[in-house]
Amino acid sequence: MTFAMDPEVDGELGPRAEDVAQEAIDATATAYTDNAEIDVDEQLRIQLSSRGIRAVNEEWLSETAREIRSGHHTRVADQDAGPAGP
Repeated sequence: MTFAMDPEVDGELGPRAEDVAQEAIDATATAYTDNAEIDVDEQLRIQLSSRGIRAVNEEWLSETAREIRSGHHTRVADQDAGPAGP
């Protein structure tokens, strides 16, 4: 998954976009653990946006939200990984 950062946040000195996205995923999962009635998709959008990620693939967002709701520990790197090599 590739993330697009807001220009004022994007830069060589800031954290990697994947790390920022992972923070947003973790914050959303924590919020869902605390209150299972939240809209996980919307909360994930809010968390990503508040960290400067302005564009995500809606399919990725829906799948990530589904994993959060099902209790899986979601990792950005896991979703980007291809098939295991020999």
